[in-house]
Amino acid sequence: MNSLSADDRAQVLQDATTQFWKHIVPIVWIAFAIHILLFGLFLFLHVPVLLAANALSILVYVVCLRAIASGRLQTAGMLLSLEILGHAIVATWMVGWDSNFYFYLFFLVPIIAFSFQNAPLRRRGLSLAIMVVAVGGYALRRETGVATAIGDGLTEAFGIGNALTAVALLLHATYLSVRFTLSMQLQLFHTAHRDSLTSLYTRRRVLQRLRQIGTERQAAATAIVLLDVDHFKQINDRHGHDFGDLVLQRVADSIAACVRGTDIAARWGGEEFLVLMPSTTVLEARQVADRVLAHIREHAGQVEGAGLTVTATLAVAALQPGEAFRDALIRADQLLYQGKEAGRDRVMPTNA
Repeated sequence: MNSLSADDRAQVLQDATTQFWKHIVPIVWIAFAIHILLFGLFLFLHVPVLLAANALSILVYVVCLRAIASGRLQTAGMLLSLEILGHAIVATWMVGWDSNFYFYLFFLVPIIAFSFQNAPLRRRGLSLAIMVVAVGGYALRRETGVATAIGDGLTEAFGIGNALTAVALLLHATYLSVRFTLSMQLQLFHTAHRDSLTSLYTRRRVLQRLRQIGTERQAAATAIVLLDVDHFKQINDRHGHDFGDLVLQRVADSIAACVRGTDIAARWGGEEFLVLMPSTTVLEARQVADRVLAHIREHAGQVEGAGLTVTATLAVAALQPGEAFRDALIRADQLLYQGKEAGRDRVMPTNA
């Protein structure tokens, strides 16, 4: 089943929005600091309207940061959106279109997109407001600049300063957005391809890697190691499933400690594990399997001071050129069965 329920979608959206706000909090603090500097400047220039506007903006940012800290992200998004829209209108009207205060409007796009996915009317209304302020400000640009205390030279300085600051912040915000997107993709990849108990890969990742190396196997050898923990049912029955889970984690740690960076170690199911080894001969795979078994014997049973002896049976098989993975897996499974019949706690060679 690929579709998500309404509750699942809401949870995913909430998690994504929370992570997004964590990434852009530094931008909010920078904007807060900019308004404090502007408050001091307009106090010095004796521009009451802009002084009052910046005082109100500072108050809004204080409330906004508190809302972020308490997890009220829609409230924070609405406050920030209204502040930037209002500030763009007042500052552009008072200082002039060339002051470039409208540049800051573009920071609202990702904020609106993330904060109001479940509130389409607010999202559309705020998006429309951005367009109206930007286009309307341009259409009325010759009517702006009514603050008599701000001359052309200072307006030019505002234009340069706002352009530099807005572009720098926009570049930084873009970097943060890319980092956020990448972190979400990495998290999704980990969730989809890592076993939650052992942190090894899942079957999905093995099969995905097999598709990737499908054409490469014509020229390079590929090996698999199939591993099954010996008498695992007895471990669960005698010590409990929580203890059994700890043993599986220790076995997984042993596998991870012995395989190479190019290998794909996966929990295949239950107490069974598989290692896919591209560009590896049977002899090389056997050497790795021997190391894994020795590590399991030494470390896997050291759980909560129990000092339990844990062993495993391993089978090594090679994927022949053009052979289906399923066929090689069947051969490895047959070898594994033979190893268990022969007494377990060993690495079985292939028939190839």
